[in-house]
Parts: sequence; structure tokens; C-alpha cells
Amino acid sequence: MMGRNSNFCQLFSTLSVAAIVLTFNLQSTFATDPDVSRVLPYGGQVGQQIEVTFSGNRLEDAVEVVTFKPGLEITEVTATEDKKGREVKAKIKVLDDSALGPHRLRVRTKSGLSEVVTFFVGTLPVVNEKEPNTEFTAPQPIENNVTVHGRIDNEDVDYFTVTAKKGERLSIEVEGLRLGTEFAGNNFFDPYIAILNESRFELAACDDHALTYQDGFASIIVPEDGTYYIEIRDASYGGHGASYYRLHIGDFPRPTGTVPSGGQPGETLNVKFYGDVTGEFEQQVTFPTQQELKFGHYPSQNGRIAQTHNRFWVSPLQNVIEVEPNEQREQATLISIPSAANGILISNEDVDYFKMEMKKNQQVNLDVIARRVRSSIDSVINVYNDKGGRLAGDDDSRRPDSWVRFKAPADGTYYFQVTDQLGNGGTDFHYRVEVTPVEPAMEITTNDISRYVQPDVEVPQGRRFAILASIKRENFGGAVQFLADNLPPGIRLESPESWSSTGVVPLMFHVDENVELDSYLASVIGKWTNPKNDKQVLTAPLKQELLQVRGQNNNYVWVENFDVMPVTVTEKIPFDVQIIEPKVPIVRGGVMNLKVVAQRDEGFDAEIRVVVLQNASGVNSSRSVKIGKGQTEALIPLNASGNAAIRESAICVTATARVGNGNITINSPFTMLRVAEKYMNLKYMTIAVEQGSPVDLPIEIENLTAFEGPAKVKLIGLPNKTTTVEKEITKDTTELVFPISTEAESPVGEHKNLFCQITVMENGEEIVHNIGTGRMRINKPAPVVVAKPKVEPKPEEKKPAAPKPKVLSRIEQLRLQQEALRNQAN
Repeated sequence: MMGRNSNFCQLFSTLSVAAIVLTFNLQSTFATDPDVSRVLPYGGQVGQQIEVTFSGNRLEDAVEVVTFKPGLEITEVTATEDKKGREVKAKIKVLDDSALGPHRLRVRTKSGLSEVVTFFVGTLPVVNEKEPNTEFTAPQPIENNVTVHGRIDNEDVDYFTVTAKKGERLSIEVEGLRLGTEFAGNNFFDPYIAILNESRFELAACDDHALTYQDGFASIIVPEDGTYYIEIRDASYGGHGASYYRLHIGDFPRPTGTVPSGGQPGETLNVKFYGDVTGEFEQQVTFPTQQELKFGHYPSQNGRIAQTHNRFWVSPLQNVIEVEPNEQREQATLISIPSAANGILISNEDVDYFKMEMKKNQQVNLDVIARRVRSSIDSVINVYNDKGGRLAGDDDSRRPDSWVRFKAPADGTYYFQVTDQLGNGGTDFHYRVEVTPVEPAMEITTNDISRYVQPDVEVPQGRRFAILASIKRENFGGAVQFLADNLPPGIRLESPESWSSTGVVPLMFHVDENVELDSYLASVIGKWTNPKNDKQVLTAPLKQELLQVRGQNNNYVWVENFDVMPVTVTEKIPFDVQIIEPKVPIVRGGVMNLKVVAQRDEGFDAEIRVVVLQNASGVNSSRSVKIGKGQTEALIPLNASGNAAIRESAICVTATARVGNGNITINSPFTMLRVAEKYMNLKYMTIAVEQGSPVDLPIEIENLTAFEGPAKVKLIGLPNKTTTVEKEITKDTTELVFPISTEAESPVGEHKNLFCQITVMENGEEIVHNIGTGRMRINKPAPVVVAKPKVEPKPEEKKPAAPKPKVLSRIEQLRLQQEALRNQAN
């Protein structure tokens, strides 16, 4: 892509023409939200010019095809006359020195930037699939060393034939899922490929491989002169209108493993390549001078180049290569700290040991880099002492790579072992273990604006657009400042100081009114300087992950990573918004209405939706508030928790309105919001009252912050059919009494949610406190006791004297005793 500023052109000085911007004499209709779902063809050959069709919607005002790396020259861009803007045609010249592999393209219109689509550059001439070729008995004959561009429809199988001689290498490789296509949201193409002989016997086949993800490759040494069949289909016999593929067929090499698997910036290394059907071979690899997100080398033999690169890790560490045999602790390869241990588990029985000398309490990180360089190993790392005792270990902290932090308990020699989780091995089980002291590290990524959707920085002239970035800090804390390189005059990045020490930071791009419509690749860098040692500086790029393909349950299947961000300047729009900065703080436990004002051009009266981009810590806001059609302002309710962080924070709102046939989103300038401690504490007395009776609620006031004039106090949370009056207090008030009236129908029970809403006026604005909580109990009245009439007692009648007890004789007494004994026996 070529921007219109000298810095940008210098950055891409190796690119003669990255894009030619063609301006159409069309009246702007604000064709917002351009959409590109497909590009045909999905690639081309080095040195060729290809006409490419971008299909989608709202592309009628397309002006440019944006590229992210050198090698493609866009010589013509033509939008169709279709009012719905379904197609854009471009002529793309693939330069002789173009980087091989995927190039990411986006279509820029006058009002936005499309999704990313992928265009592959290869070394082989491209031929198109021709139906019918679905039957093994009726294949499509092709020459060897070509790339077939085709499509798999539902239950489709494509067959091709090539002629090969005995002893030749025959390789096939497919780009299918890596094209980034999907259908109906989540049905992605998972190709299966195979080489068959004339008897329909499979000589080699592949579904997935770590090197090529869900795509695959296969190679054979041709056993006999003759015709060989190439089969491609969906792994589950699916397929659909978006299941395009680029199938490479030829005698190119296809190694799978590399040792070493990384190197220092700018150095040239001898690398041993494993896994090719012709055997191992060595080749020099020159590493880029700057660390890259993904660096790969395309190995070559006899003038033929592999169609997918082998991935390498770029870091400043010195390499140590394993020395075989090292399957036992006593055979361990010695490494120093810091350094990178490189090796390969060449068989299922292979286990690799390394050893290092450490001092007591010395700490190191051991980071296994394997899947990140497209190895098949599911790594496990374990640390042992000199007696074989296991001290630490890990399986997949880096998902699925391993990582462990180890602290030496004493001076001595320590060993680490690299194995595969399932005990597997092979020519694609290479690895790299970086052993480094525990030092500050940082990773910065952009946040989704909604689920699965990353932000595009599209800024209308004279407006602003903000995104959120997450900072992952390791072994340090403190402020991170943000810088943006390669932006022309009139575009600047603002990162408020108030957020610099937090985990999520807003980044706002400002565009002046006179900046030309264009896209500019910004390198946004986060920078931390040690406050105790200004020579210790840590930097990290802002990285963005754009989801290309989703699988079942919305799992991420294919993601493209970028460490540059296009800042696209779009046409002026007919509205702007700003926050009226509050003159007073929001207090802990308090509420505030944030006033947002819209400026509208004459004739523009559409509804504008506004939402706070990022709330201050402990402050919540309404998710979305609308400035109604034709209106110019709205209030966003804010509330602060009782433990909200006491500080000033720069806040802004995101505003979205429909302009023309799509939505336009901008941001207001930043405004400071201050969170303060509440001005007073309240102590409530617990009260009880009977239905229909009055009661007083006494409240003690502890004033914390002086304020001028009277403050209004309302008692909130009283139950139904219960009333009181509004009160006033001053900074000197220490006690407050609310007279509460109840009715006979006031609800019985304990009411625990009474609180005072206190409104203090400062600078003509309200500071609203909500301070609680009080409790009152309403009881039923006690029952009324009715007095009975007094009855005079009657004169007592003389009762006859009780008869004297009969005196029993001795015989009668004995008889009664015997009867009692008989009764007991029975």
C-alpha cells in the first residue's frame, strides 16, 4: 500500500508501487461498512499480472486495494456500476521479488475498509480446474509442476493425472482452509489429498498436518514410470460454494522439521531440514534484521521451491544444538544461561536432556517453542536435580507448548528433559527451548469491539476513532506509553496518561479535516521505562488478531496476526459528539448524569447511539443511550460503587449513526471524570413501629468534606404506605431526624434497604450521594384487652367438716397388703 507521506514511502522503499489510488468522479453516497467475502482467483505466479475480482457488498465507491507487505503492484481498480456495489476488479502485478505465500488485501472505499482477504503468491503456473473431473475414470490431465485453482462442491471429489518417471519426487500440497474462506458463518473447508497409482492404490495421503494446519501435503518417490492420480476432496465429503483451493503438484521439496528452529536477527545459519522423502539436507537461512510475528524460509532443491515455508523463531539468543546421544541425564548437552536449546525427537524412543549450571535462588524461564514453529510435538518439559529428582515441569502452559519457571534451591547442576506427551517422535518433532533469566516482558493486543469482531480504525476527516488495547505485563508494573510511527502530518495518536498503568488502555486516532483520503499503516508501539533505571526500556508492538474462519461452537480455526494497523481516512460526516465535562466529581456510592451533546450538519437528523468506551474503575454506565432523531443531547447515567478507585480518568463515548446506507462510528474527545470519596458517613439507628403509628429515624452524620450551602436529603427505600419529608443539612450538621408516618396497611416486616440520597451543589452542578443502609421494622398493633365487669363475690358457705378417717384393725391392714402383693404379681 502506498500512502501520501514521505515517512510511509521510505518505510516501503523496496516496493515500487504498492497500490495506485484511483479516484472516481462519483457523488459520495456514504457506502459505509464495505464488505468483501471473496477474491477470485486466490493467488498468482511470481512475475505474472492477474485480474482479480473482489466480491461483496457496498463496494461502489472503492478507490484502493490495500496491501501489507511488498511484492504486489496494483495497476488498476475498477468498481462495477452495480448500485449495490457487489464487485470490484483490480489488476495485480506480482513482482519478480515478491514475497512468497500469503498477502493480505483489503479494499478501501471512500468511507471504510473491507475485511481481510488472502491472495497467495507461488512459483508455479496456475491452471484452472475443469469439470467434469469427479470420477476416477475421467480425471483432468495436467502438466507436472503447476498449481490448480479449483473448488469442491458438496460431496465433490476432483481427480487430476500427471505423468512421472521412476525415482522422481512427486509432491502435492493444498491451500484450502488457509485461503480464509467459510460458508454460512462456520462451515469451513477441510481438504483431504492423496496420490494414487493407476490401480487406485493410495501411495500417500494427508488430511491435516501441524506444518500446514487443516491443509495437508504428501510426497512420494515415484516407484515406476507411469500416470499418477491426484485426489482432492473435503475430509468429510462436504464442500460448498466457498470451498476454493490452490493445489500445488510438482517435484518440489517438502521438509517438515528444522534444527535449529530459530536464530538471531540478521544472522545467516546453516539449518538441517528433516522429513523430505529424498532425505535430510542442509541449507542456509538468513534471518530478518527485525523480529517478525511470523518468519519462514522456503527451502529449495534443484531449482524447485517448497510451496509452504518452514517457520522459524527470531530472538537475540545464541543457539545450542543437541549433541546425540543425549537420552540420559549423564549424556546431557551443556547450555549456558541465557541461550536457546534446539533439537528434534527423531523417533518414538527419543528423549533429550540438557544441563545448566545455576546458583542458589537463581530463577530462569524455560519456554518450549514447538507448535509456534509448526512442529508436531506436544511438548513436556521437566527439570531435575543431579540425583534425578524432579523439581518442576509443565505440559501445555503456552497452549500447547510448555513453559516453566524454575528457581534453583542450591548451587549446582540442573537438567531439563524434553519429551512428547504421548511418547511420539519423528522428522517433524523439532523444538526450541529458550532459557532466560526472569525479566520484564510485555504483550499488547487489541480488544474485540463485539464478539469475534476486531476494530478497524476508520476515521472521517476532522473526527476521531478510539480502540481498546490490553497490556499483559510480566515481572513489572507501571506506566506504558504508546507511540505510532509512519503516520502523516494531520493524524496523531492519543493515549491518556490516566490509563497508562492499567491493564486496558484506550488509544484514540485524531484526523484533521484536510488530511487526504487514504490508508496509512501505523506501527503502534507500547514502551515501558523503568522508573528506577531509565536505561532499562521495554517495547512491544500492538498486535491484532483478525478471525478468518470459525468452526463449530464458534471455535477459532484460522486467525491472521498483524503488528501494523491500517488507519483509514474517510470522507467527512455530518455529525460529531462531545461530552460536557463535569465540573464536579462522582463520589463513591453516588450517581451522575453524563451529558453528551451532538453537533449536526443542516439536514442531518438521524438517531445517534452513544455508549461510554471504557468506564473508570468502579464506575458503571448505561450500555447504550440514544440521542433521538433531530435532538442534540442525551444523558448517560453513571453510578460509582462504594470502593470505586479514587482518581481522574479520561473517558470518551462511542457514537454510531446511520449515514447513507450504512453505519458510521466515531468517538468524542476525551473528557476527565473524577471519582472522589463521599462527603460524609451516616450511622443509622434501627427503629420499630406499629402499623398506623409515627416514628422518628435518627441518623448521625460524620462530615468528611466541607461543602458550601445546604444539601438536600431524601430518605429512599421506605416501604409502601409509609412517608416522610425531605430534609436539608449543612457541613456543620451532625444529626438528622426523619419523622416517618405509617398507615394501618403499611407492610409488616423488616425493611433493610433504607438509604439517604444527598444532593450537594458545587459549581452549579449536583453531586449525588446514595448512602445506606438503614433498617426499620413494622409490627402489627398489640391486641386490645377488654376489661370484664366486676362481680362481687358471694359469701362463702360453711362446708361440712371432712369425716375422720376410719381406723383399720390389724387384720384389715394385713388383708390390704396381701391384695396389693397379688396385684403386683399379676
